[in-house]
Amino acid sequence: MKHRFCNRIIIIITLVLCTFSCSSDLDFNQVNDFNTQPVFTTNLAYFEVKAPSFIINGTEQPFFSYVSNVDFLNTSFVEEDLVKTELYFRIKNTIARAYVYNVILLDKNNTPIHTITMDVPTYNGTEVLVEKTETFTAANVDILKRTTKMVFSILMRSGPPLTADSPGRIELSSSITAYFDVK
Repeated sequence: MKHRFCNRIIIIITLVLCTFSCSSDLDFNQVNDFNTQPVFTTNLAYFEVKAPSFIINGTEQPFFSYVSNVDFLNTSFVEEDLVKTELYFRIKNTIARAYVYNVILLDKNNTPIHTITMDVPTYNGTEVLVEKTETFTAANVDILKRTTKMVFSILMRSGPPLTADSPGRIELSSSITAYFDVK
């Protein structure tokens, strides 16, 4: 009997405690104040051109180019929320020739809208490393938002002739870091 009485007391106390609660008014308009600023970094392009690749049918070809579609820059997320971008380029040269490296940004009509130029010195026994960061801020980030293709081109400067047996390579690696402000 005593056991039954204790169970009733515990149940009554539990029910009484459950009727009291703490709460505050909920403000669902707080979602309008939500803001996040994610940063994404990814590879943009990589390629390597060996010295013999500049020789076609026994003749030196001083120009090489590669076209990359960058449609990811034309999404609504990028259009609305991109605030800053850094394009990073790293070029290594082990060919006994100097180069001019261009990255040309094209719009949907294949019209050039921006060019990034890098001079690459001649290999002199130690690997030549050229690095460049091109920053697009609020003042010019619209250039990237209009970009649909990037043309990576290498123009070899004059120097000792290359042959099918010439050693060395020129290598490009690049990345993009995009800063967003999502409201």
